[in-house]
Amino acid sequence: MTLVAGLRAASYGVPFQPVAGVHGSDLAEINGWRKVADPYGSGREVYVIPAIAPDVAVIHANEIDALGNARVYGTPFWDHPITRAAKRVLVTAERLVEPEALQAQPELTLVPHFMVEAAAVVARGAWPGSMHPDYAIDYAAVERYLQDDAGALDAHLAEAPEARVAAHG
Repeated sequence: MTLVAGLRAASYGVPFQPVAGVHGSDLAEINGWRKVADPYGSGREVYVIPAIAPDVAVIHANEIDALGNARVYGTPFWDHPITRAAKRVLVTAERLVEPEALQAQPELTLVPHFMVEAAAVVARGAWPGSMHPDYAIDYAAVERYLQDDAGALDAHLAEAPEARVAAHG
């Protein structure tokens, strides 16, 4: 919640975002977060998270059209604020669709074309993570990757979808 608060602050063009749920944690001290008094007089104080404005955001979408309009069918919890906070947005997508497919329901477009600097179609690009509703998390692949074995990373990269495409031309 604090990361999203920082992204939201940047996307709203404000220097910070108030959050609840931090009291009693060491996170505020570790990160140097400050408290501000409720300006409406309740006497309560809230922590405020400074704006986080990444130079580049890279998201993976379900669909993108040739214009750069991107649609995510899963939760936009991270994708929406980070694409609004970042200075540049790059999108990979499961598939390319015709612009008419997105124009039929424009309210479902998460990232409009004017915010996208570059895009690429990368089928199964969220693997081993999920891309709802296209595919679920590949827990077995995640577990293999997490093995304490010198060859785990190489094996993981060899089984990635892009490695399979490269091997088969």
